[in-house]
Amino acid sequence: MAYTPGLVNRERLTALLMDLCATDSEPRNERKMADKLKGLLGPLGFAVTEDDAGSKVGGNAGNLYARLPGTGAGEPLLFSCHMDRVTPGLGVKPRVEGDAIVSDGTTILGADDAAGIAAVLEAVQVLKENSLPYPTIELAWTIGEEVGLLGARHLDMGWFTAKVGFALDGGGPVGEIVVDAPSQSKLHATFRGKAAHAGIAPEKGVSAIQMAAVAISRMKLLRIDAETTANVGSLVAEGPTNIVSETCKLVAEARSLSQPKLEAQVAHMREVMESAARELGGSVEIDMQQTYTAFHLAPDSEPVRRAAAAAEKLGAAVRITGTGGGSDANLMNAQGVQVAVLGIGYQEIHSTRERMPIDQLVAAAEWTLAIINEG
Repeated sequence: MAYTPGLVNRERLTALLMDLCATDSEPRNERKMADKLKGLLGPLGFAVTEDDAGSKVGGNAGNLYARLPGTGAGEPLLFSCHMDRVTPGLGVKPRVEGDAIVSDGTTILGADDAAGIAAVLEAVQVLKENSLPYPTIELAWTIGEEVGLLGARHLDMGWFTAKVGFALDGGGPVGEIVVDAPSQSKLHATFRGKAAHAGIAPEKGVSAIQMAAVAISRMKLLRIDAETTANVGSLVAEGPTNIVSETCKLVAEARSLSQPKLEAQVAHMREVMESAARELGGSVEIDMQQTYTAFHLAPDSEPVRRAAAAAEKLGAAVRITGTGGGSDANLMNAQGVQVAVLGIGYQEIHSTRERMPIDQLVAAAEWTLAIINEG
């Protein structure tokens, strides 16, 4: 029996999202959300497991793994969402304003990514109450995505049987399918100079701040090319003005869809920091880590084909695109599960102006249903 669009319960879905948004779930503090979701998944027939990722990252909850055995043909499908949200995300008071759900303006809303979770839960509810067949459905609902993909780094991908997945975590409208995302490397640099009295004998000192400033002035930053970006996120050197700064710490990143370009950008950033320190008579220690790798999905890959066909079935405009941001999908693709990122239509995320258009929320649930039903 094929799914017919229009079965999503708009009022139920709206109430569900508002309930999820009102549930505290900042990074490393996802306990209330994890417990709520366990309570919602059990009655739908999911077997739910929680791992110990929280204890590994200093949090109070782990990733949730859930499986609903299929009633019909087809390979298992994975749906990924993250349970956390950016700050300020405690004490959210969601309300309906016009055609959208918003917060009261003192916090973010948290539709990123509670809207993805709500869309999946509503989709499964519709499948159940209409006795529609479905393949085995697996869920990976993670912690700490907003602060460095912390939960996904500890996710046991061997638990899942699905090799095709969808991350409901894209900022574009329903119908947008992200098939390219970059690799990212982070650099933590500590410049070391020599302290001296800044008024009496500054020539005897070596300024760590000056070294960092010279290095930054020589760096290629922000948009490097169509595939590559770089940014300095913080520069910290605490101390009084009458002492030449002995230590200065810099944190930067580089991203690229091309691994050779990423490596070239990182090498450039290292070189200018090392040369600035050397020229000014100091030193620099640089710790570089590649935090995640790029993924590229072909237009005819199964998750892209399936998502595009489902969107067309709903009459949604299909847009195949790339992104400059990383997500849990980067780490899942790196471990052999093809995961496309789906746009679910939330707006002005990571701000107190965040809003979730209700039509897009309903469309996201419809899209999820159509993806599950798409052969």
